Amino acid sequence: MATTQFKDSIEITVSKELKLFIRSMAASYRFIFQQDRFDFVKRADMLELVELEEVANLAVRFATIPEDSKLILTRRELYQMYTMMELVCRSFLTDIGDEYKAIAMRMNKVDEEKYNAVRNVELKIAQTLIQSIKQDFAADPDFDEIIERLEILGGE
Repeated sequence: MATTQFKDSIEITVSKELKLFIRSMAASYRFIFQQDRFDFVKRADMLELVELEEVANLAVRFATIPEDSKLILTRRELYQMYTMMELVCRSFLTDIGDEYKAIAMRMNKVDEEKYNAVRNVELKIAQTLIQSIKQDFAADPDFDEIIERLEILGGE
């Protein structure tokens, strides 16, 4: 049986858009997983999918690196980024997503149309990154464990 060796880290070029995307995703993640009265949040936490400190550290790494610089992410950080994107995107389909939307619209002083336009762009970026990571790491047992826990989490 052949074994596949996965890299311990990857190097990415950090664009302005990627910095903004990670900042937004991390802020959404932080808000969502502080709302422990929601079933989605409770289930994600029980499945040990929630890593507030790790996501905060990841966001700081992206925020502090100059645009167009190279950033080396460990496999664990990449998987954390993947999990963050999955959880934020899934949360938009739950009650917590409705509450987040109302607060974000009020705080950013935007109407529903503008909020939805921004969210749709973020969802498209997340979808592209999620698919790429899935394709590259689908055979990794560590990644497979994350996928299994996300499947158990399901949606609302």
